[in-house]
Amino acid sequence: MSNLTPVTENFYVFKSFYWAMNSGILLDEKGWALIDPGYSPAELKEIELFLKERGEPSQSYLIYTHSDFDHIVGGQQFPSAKGIAQESFLRCFKEEQEHYLKEADEDQGIVRVDFCFPSPEITFKENLEISFKDEKIGFYAAPGHTRDSLFVVLKNKGVLLSGDTLSDQEFPLIHHSAQQYKETLQLAGSLMEQFDINYLVPGHGNWTDSRKEIKSRVDQDIDYLDNLLENVRDFYYQGLATAEILSFLKEVRYKGDYIGGDLMPVHVRNIEKVIQEVGDNL
Repeated sequence: MSNLTPVTENFYVFKSFYWAMNSGILLDEKGWALIDPGYSPAELKEIELFLKERGEPSQSYLIYTHSDFDHIVGGQQFPSAKGIAQESFLRCFKEEQEHYLKEADEDQGIVRVDFCFPSPEITFKENLEISFKDEKIGFYAAPGHTRDSLFVVLKNKGVLLSGDTLSDQEFPLIHHSAQQYKETLQLAGSLMEQFDINYLVPGHGNWTDSRKEIKSRVDQDIDYLDNLLENVRDFYYQGLATAEILSFLKEVRYKGDYIGGDLMPVHVRNIEKVIQEVGDNL
């Protein structure tokens, strides 16, 4: 497969043509684990054929790093695999994600038949571990982008799959909680040391095998969130109105640069989310 890249022994990344989305594939004598199956029917067929070439698995898992439509869309392609997700996945807004999927497919000219929103068989609250013959896979609740976000760690290989966190192509997108997002980034730093993480695979963008780059992504995203959280708290105590806070924080930088263009509306939504979060906790 032209879009399939070996990262380390028996672990591959399939990069979709759509939104530079990454699906992780772990192979083992016992079977396989597929993380975030996506995106188009043709791409999912490629992944399916790749896995079928490995024979009938005794263990197979579909791992959903969160419930956003692009990360769950391929579940029905692998009916014999057990789904794994953080327990909040069971309470996600299915209708909203199905609407986003319909819009995205129409925009991209994709015809999709018989999509079924997944119902993972295995869920957990804080953490979970499953074992293959040669690998232990750790799962860690990682809320912030969404309530049901999780991290996947291939403990023996030193690989962290981070979902829609720690991408090199977007700054933090806060759909749930800025404070919990910051704590999740701190967790990433801890996991990096605990399991000697040398490979980071985000849900979108470029994966990296540089520890320096991984640490830089963690630090830059924490800095962005700290900037929003601390400034919003300060402005609240000064008695500034929401419109004034928004005006000031539009000037916040990310990686040393001003945020502009298509990213500005996302940045504004982040600010609004932090204003609401800080206000609710005063």
